[in-house]
Amino acid sequence: MVDIVCVNWGHKYGPDYTHKLYEMVRRNTNRDFKFYCLTDNLSLYDSPILPVKIKEGYAGWWNKMQIFRDDILPAGEYLYLDLDVVIVDNIDSILDFSGFGITRDFINPDSGLLGGKEFNSSVMRFTQDIALWKFFYKNQEKWKKIQAKIPFFGDQNVISSYLNDKGYANPFPDEWLWSFKMGTLRGRRPVEHDKFFGAQIPPGGKICIFHGLPNPSDVNVDWVTENWRE
Repeated sequence: MVDIVCVNWGHKYGPDYTHKLYEMVRRNTNRDFKFYCLTDNLSLYDSPILPVKIKEGYAGWWNKMQIFRDDILPAGEYLYLDLDVVIVDNIDSILDFSGFGITRDFINPDSGLLGGKEFNSSVMRFTQDIALWKFFYKNQEKWKKIQAKIPFFGDQNVISSYLNDKGYANPFPDEWLWSFKMGTLRGRRPVEHDKFFGAQIPPGGKICIFHGLPNPSDVNVDWVTENWRE
């Protein structure tokens, strides 16, 4: 069994984002699953969402790294989903993906901030990996120094660096995941910042990633309204 996990820390996203994510998963898989939410406020959730107390000491997107620890979630295999994704089709092929699964970054797929390939961490299929957690934990001072110079440096840059060190070369097929801002193409920066190149569901598209702005709640598009709901 591959279970589902998300992270909702702080006040950026209300619990409605978590509930809508659960319902999108439920509608788009034929599998039984457990749905975990790492959170700093256990009172926000009850069954079928399983709240798990996140460890203190981290802020923002760095909390995502805690999914790889071995002292929070039960041991097993997981599909991680950002709260601001929109699932539009069956995800069983993602649940069945062999090995570590992640998608190539939309803007810098071949030249990440730390060199090498860069991956987008909005959707990840993984078996708990304490080595990845330790890679993050032991190098925290390094990450802090980089973030002081580059504010948007974050978890996906660390994960990308780890994967590059391991010679990782088996990401999800590009067509499965697309960017609402960028579409399915990788390595392109939008010239028209008010145009959303991914506002149509592409052939084979399963999950739309809303990185940065807008959020799903900010757009008036029929397929978003149809799918992003409780």
